[in-house]
Amino acid sequence: MTTPTRPAADAATAASAQLRTRLVAFVAARIDRPADAEDIVQEVLLRISRAAAGPREAGRLEAWVYQITRNAIIDHHRAAAAAGRAQHRAAFDRSLTAEAADPGALSALAGCLAPMLERLSERDRQAIALVDYEGVTQAEAARRLGISVPGMKSRVQRARARLRTLLTACCRVETDARGDVREVRPAGACPCSG
Repeated sequence: MTTPTRPAADAATAASAQLRTRLVAFVAARIDRPADAEDIVQEVLLRISRAAAGPREAGRLEAWVYQITRNAIIDHHRAAAAAGRAQHRAAFDRSLTAEAADPGALSALAGCLAPMLERLSERDRQAIALVDYEGVTQAEAARRLGISVPGMKSRVQRARARLRTLLTACCRVETDARGDVREVRPAGACPCSG
């Protein structure tokens, strides 16, 4: 095996530097932050070095390199989008925990609901107890009661509506924009006011 002569090695180095410059320009034109272009080109060069067998023809070699570069750009955009979604999700989660429902209001609401549940029919109490208190799925509740799933869904929906009517007839329930309970106050003759 012969070692390349100095002029041939210099020409290869110059060609490599020229290709790198073209790749950086190619990438920078296709991403939001051109400063990341060097990092992406570095990733491209790593991918090329990992590829054991690339095309042997010069024309195909350049096309292959640009295809690897386009794939690296796509990966970069996907990673940036995923990071953006994660950042938005984290900000949303922080806003939820910072403004969670008032525990005192939830406790007052639970105190109001208990006597009102007793005023519902047995069927309605059973539907709400299974689905809302025990956390059983509507399909499982339907199976336990021997009715169809659509029938169970209707029963739960009607029971919740009746309970809501009883609650709003005697209590003022204030909620925020997301529906979290902020305050519960008796507004007249109410079984929960004692």
